Amino acid sequence: MKIRTGFSSPLPLHQHFRISCFLHVFVVLITIMCTGFVSVAYADLYRWTTKDGMVHLGDNMPSSQAMEGYDLINPSTGEVIRHIDRAKTPQELAVEAAAKKAEEQAAEKKRTEEEAQARHDHMLLDLYSNTSDLERAKSQRLSEIDGLIKQTQNALDRAHERSKHAQTSSEQQAAFQDMLQLSKELFDLQARRNDTVKRFDTDLRRFEQLKTKPSNQAGK
Repeated sequence: MKIRTGFSSPLPLHQHFRISCFLHVFVVLITIMCTGFVSVAYADLYRWTTKDGMVHLGDNMPSSQAMEGYDLINPSTGEVIRHIDRAKTPQELAVEAAAKKAEEQAAEKKRTEEEAQARHDHMLLDLYSNTSDLERAKSQRLSEIDGLIKQTQNALDRAHERSKHAQTSSEQQAAFQDMLQLSKELFDLQARRNDTVKRFDTDLRRFEQLKTKPSNQAGK
């Protein structure tokens, strides 16, 4: 016997060979069909919600829905394989960008403050051996400022006396201008004194904290 395949074969085919060929073709066809069935069975399903609140489920989803968000569902288990959020509006993206920038600026500010504090801590430990040194430095600085305040107050009193005994309007006007300038200087000196007190008090508390820390943590 011969099988016609478009050309003649000079060799006869045995019965078991023909059966083997048929079985091979049959197995290939079954494999292709099963693969197709499996692909259909495990094809992802889409689940989406329209603007009117209706939930839809199907293997085909409107292309416009992709911007609104959807879920990929495993049809065998009904579980959500992946959730895709809706696309954000330009306004939302701008808000997120502003929030991120503010967070970065806050982090940079914190880092800068921590570095400045570390430098100040090292300065305190280098300048002062104990709290008594700080108290003496505070007293000396306040004494200098108090001296300037006294000098400015005396000058203001003299300008006031000049204004009272001025012989001409120009002399009186000059005295008034001096009084205004000296009053401003006096105000600034008093503010400087208050700031000095606060600064030394803060340094004193920080110095005590640094001295109570382990040596390997001082200045951090």
